[in-house]
Amino acid sequence: MSKTMFTLLLAPILAVLTSIADATPAGSSLISQTVEKHYIDLDRNDSPGCSVGWARDGRLIYRRQFGMANLEHDIAIDSNTVFRTGSTSKQFVAASVAMLSLQGELDLDADIHTILPDLPDYGTTVTIRQMINHSSGIQDYFPIVSAVYGDEDGNFYPSEKALEYIFRMKRLEFEPGSRYSYSNSAYLLLALAVEAVSGLSMREFAQQNIFGPLGMDNTHFHDNHRELVKNRADGYSKIEGHWQKHNTNFAVVGDGGVFSTIEDLVIWYNNFADNRLPGGDELLGILTTPASYTEVPAKYRTWPIEYAFGNMYLEFGGKTLFGHPGGFVGFVATPFRIQETNEIMVSLCNYRFKGNVNRVLDTVEKIYGSSE
Repeated sequence: MSKTMFTLLLAPILAVLTSIADATPAGSSLISQTVEKHYIDLDRNDSPGCSVGWARDGRLIYRRQFGMANLEHDIAIDSNTVFRTGSTSKQFVAASVAMLSLQGELDLDADIHTILPDLPDYGTTVTIRQMINHSSGIQDYFPIVSAVYGDEDGNFYPSEKALEYIFRMKRLEFEPGSRYSYSNSAYLLLALAVEAVSGLSMREFAQQNIFGPLGMDNTHFHDNHRELVKNRADGYSKIEGHWQKHNTNFAVVGDGGVFSTIEDLVIWYNNFADNRLPGGDELLGILTTPASYTEVPAKYRTWPIEYAFGNMYLEFGGKTLFGHPGGFVGFVATPFRIQETNEIMVSLCNYRFKGNVNRVLDTVEKIYGSSE
């Protein structure tokens, strides 16, 4: 996800969540009425749409699909539809790194050069933890590939070029650890670190250590863009008033690349309340502890956002949301866990529109501002 898109995804949060009030868990009828109100415009057979789920204590109590997974073959989105999740993927890389640290295979506070010695000399230490928390100073590669290929959002360029540019970047943007600055580059490198330490591909490691053990059977790192995926949704964008396919040939994973479903993401976010992975409370402690920075740029000082190992906390009106939106090519993913009630709302959409994040936040606002 580019810095621009990340900002677009997060900006609506500030305007929407300020009025969320304290509330007990909402009833299922209120949830269904509110979701359908905010998504009903997508309930049609001539446009892409979204799959939406609401869970409590790890159990889906509501799910509904709107729109089409494939417009060419008239295939509607259903409960098994698989979506690209964009930057929502980052937390699975971060979790993999955390698990390796608990196994004694790497040190979160070690210089990344101890694992990836071929990286350029930055003139200072850049730690793995700083990379995970977007304080490494490593420049984002998106502006470079956009300038070279003129296609930032479509990413129809050789995947290996992204890594080639990253390995040629010698200048850091700021002193590592000093500030937050979103870096897709850092997460591509973190995936390489997982591979270097474990001897497995990022896809294999996540499958063996996260997705498999948790039963996330329809989730994987998509590292082969030609691979067939059962029940996969196509991505779309509206161009000059017409829907057109919006997919990608990008096959390098780390900053993105995870394909998943509503049900699987509910399993993942419920694991923060009932961990079934090795590492127990120590693993959860690493994954949920917010990052700290030595300085905070003015534009972030009023943001109620804390970043924690591939997720973020959003504090408003006595409620805490924990999650990470993702947007890439024709997809937007918006999963959030409501900490106080252990409820989870996940929305996966197959068309690129920043309003798809608003739909989730508006739904949460209305549910917690109402009573059944």
